[in-house]
Amino acid sequence: MNQSKRMIAGSILMAGILTFSFYGLGRSWASSKHQVDPLYLEECGSCHMAYPAQLLPPKSWQKIMAQLENHFGESAELDPITQQDISSYLNQVSKRNNGSYRKLLRNLGNKTPMRMTELPYFIHEHDEIPSRYIKANDKVGSLSQCNACHQRAEQGDFDEDDVFIPGFGRWDD
Repeated sequence: MNQSKRMIAGSILMAGILTFSFYGLGRSWASSKHQVDPLYLEECGSCHMAYPAQLLPPKSWQKIMAQLENHFGESAELDPITQQDISSYLNQVSKRNNGSYRKLLRNLGNKTPMRMTELPYFIHEHDEIPSRYIKANDKVGSLSQCNACHQRAEQGDFDEDDVFIPGFGRWDD
């Protein structure tokens, strides 16, 4: 192999190595952005998916945390210190409306939604899914069960290319 062919082959190899390295770093950085507070994960995640805090605005989390004695029909009361710690976490993280979460919270105006399923963007993204895929599907049950179809929901990944509806397969609209 002559010198110029070796240089070209070496350049291609180096480009490939750099591409995969940057891809890995990007994936690592993206997953590190979604660090869930262990207390939140333990307390809230013991009953339902510990929803990424950025799915609702701070005002919504404040209202939810102030009404834990009647948390969507259930008592989710916590001791005052635990409640304050979780409230602080949710408030701090929900202020970071970046990336794909930003579009989720647009067009809210002065509304304080109590459920992510009330968000206009959420409704728009899920309006084409037939009820039989969700409500009539005992493996899903409701749109609030994000992790039933979004396999990486708990990591904050709601990529529509990765939606798999149990009993029906990959969703492609």
